[in-house]
Amino acid sequence: MSNEIEKDFNLGGSIETALSGKYELSVTKVFKEAWDHTIKHFFSFAPAIIILAILQVVIFFIALNMQVTDATTVFENFAKNGTLPDGFVRALYVANFSYEVVTAPFFAGVCLMAMSHSAGLKTKTRQMTSGLQFTISVIIATLVSLLLQGVANLLLPPIALYLSLAFSNAVLLICEKRMRPLNALMLSLRAVNRKLLPLAIIYLVIMGLFVAALMFYGIGLLLVLPFFFHVKGIIYRNMFGIRLKIVATNHNNNDDSGDDNQSQVFNA
Repeated sequence: MSNEIEKDFNLGGSIETALSGKYELSVTKVFKEAWDHTIKHFFSFAPAIIILAILQVVIFFIALNMQVTDATTVFENFAKNGTLPDGFVRALYVANFSYEVVTAPFFAGVCLMAMSHSAGLKTKTRQMTSGLQFTISVIIATLVSLLLQGVANLLLPPIALYLSLAFSNAVLLICEKRMRPLNALMLSLRAVNRKLLPLAIIYLVIMGLFVAALMFYGIGLLLVLPFFFHVKGIIYRNMFGIRLKIVATNHNNNDDSGDDNQSQVFNA
């Protein structure tokens, strides 16, 4: 006979602690833990990162080629002459906007995988599709975020960078806390404002790592990308907390009492 006992608990912070700023966010500790998770889960996590990157690149070039006759030729001419045809910058912006919106649910799934790692759970590549159940909400949040950043970039570019940072937790709030898109964006902004300086330092360092990785023909992205997602997961855990469920199974039979088995489950 088997009896299951389920118990929910919260790991890390909470919405209340996020809004009050009463949680620990050490830059060095976040980086150290993120690096540990990156190494520990590298071979199981890297395939999801690679699939997401390929998907984003494919959609980017499809969107670009729908606006430009031959994007490859344009890039070759830019490398030789340093000039771009009229309207090409706008085409790049639209292509970038398109891939971010279309791949948003898969991006959310990868974020959930990294968040699970920060909670001590293992993941499989197929879990990158876990964000699909939140497709509409995630796309709405992404659209609003990108539109606001686009408008801010026209007025004052530093504000666009701030909004990118301010909305960085919205996707996980939608998927893990089941929040509505606009509520998630506003909550993320309010919480980030409580720890703006350490968060800005963290993401500035990550931006520097991306630049360094690209200088080495992009090979370094194999480490920087999973590191980035793990940093996001750890920050989210410390700020808002992660809801986990302990399932204790008690196996009993007529001859002996059996063993008690426990497992931790996160339900996206």
